[in-house]
Amino acid sequence: MDEDIRRVNELNWAYRASRVLHVANELDIFTILDGGEKTSHQIAEACGSLPDMTDKLLIACAAMGLVEKRGNAYRNTDLASNCLVRGKPRYQGDMIAHSAAVWDFWQNLPDTVRTGVERPEFTPERHRSFILAMHNTAMAGRVQLFLEHVDLKGQRKMFDVGGGPGTYSIMACKKYPQLEATVFDIPETIAITKERIAAEGMQAKVHVEEGSWDNDGFGRDNDVVLLSDVMHGPPGNAPMKLKKAFDSMTAGGLLVVQEFLLNDEKTGPLICALFNLMVGAWSRYELLSLVVEAGFEQAKIVASDDELGSSWLVARKP
Repeated sequence: MDEDIRRVNELNWAYRASRVLHVANELDIFTILDGGEKTSHQIAEACGSLPDMTDKLLIACAAMGLVEKRGNAYRNTDLASNCLVRGKPRYQGDMIAHSAAVWDFWQNLPDTVRTGVERPEFTPERHRSFILAMHNTAMAGRVQLFLEHVDLKGQRKMFDVGGGPGTYSIMACKKYPQLEATVFDIPETIAITKERIAAEGMQAKVHVEEGSWDNDGFGRDNDVVLLSDVMHGPPGNAPMKLKKAFDSMTAGGLLVVQEFLLNDEKTGPLICALFNLMVGAWSRYELLSLVVEAGFEQAKIVASDDELGSSWLVARKP
């Protein structure tokens, strides 16, 4: 096949494979297979699905490298076992569930491009999958990027704005024994945050505070303020959040920001460009400029991973 046509063909078929992954994850097929190989009829019985359609779904999963077929039975590949079995450390099922939950946005994209963005309604179930998806993505490599490139030695008090499941605060406090953190988020999210903190046994080091970044301040005397994926492009009102962060910090305090950042030409990376279409994203230059305009110094990007869609920025309060 012509290489150009191959690439277009690959892009055109990608959404079909994504839907197979969404549905197999929703049926919890990979967790069911964690107990050992099963036939498609056994899997259908466990899932409450149609045997013939379940078999077709499993054939697609096999073609995608998610399951292996031996005779009439299926079993997980190492990929599925590592990342798609509920309860495993690298589990990504909540992120996949969140992607499935926003499917309507992409299906309705022609109308959205013509007439404007309609935000999906977040039911309690969708909200929970979204928050736990943030934990999945953090553990998929973003936490490692954070801990390897952001130095928190000597810092004692961190305020995690819109911290969701609290994963970054939990992992930072595990690495730095002197550090304590407060995860700030709305009450519905904080209920989930408490679950994650308790699961990690970090109640003595990681605290919670309910509130709204629109209406409430970010505390006081913070050595570190973490703004992780809360300033997505102009809709995110980044200047307001940066001002509140600045006002809450001690002199010499460290600002830490994670974002989906476009390059300065706004031609990629792909994950950030897709995220920008759905939510919004700054370019690297734009966000650095906003941080400096808020009064911070020594602003710089310290780590970036295009495959994760993650860039980390640090700056200092004078």
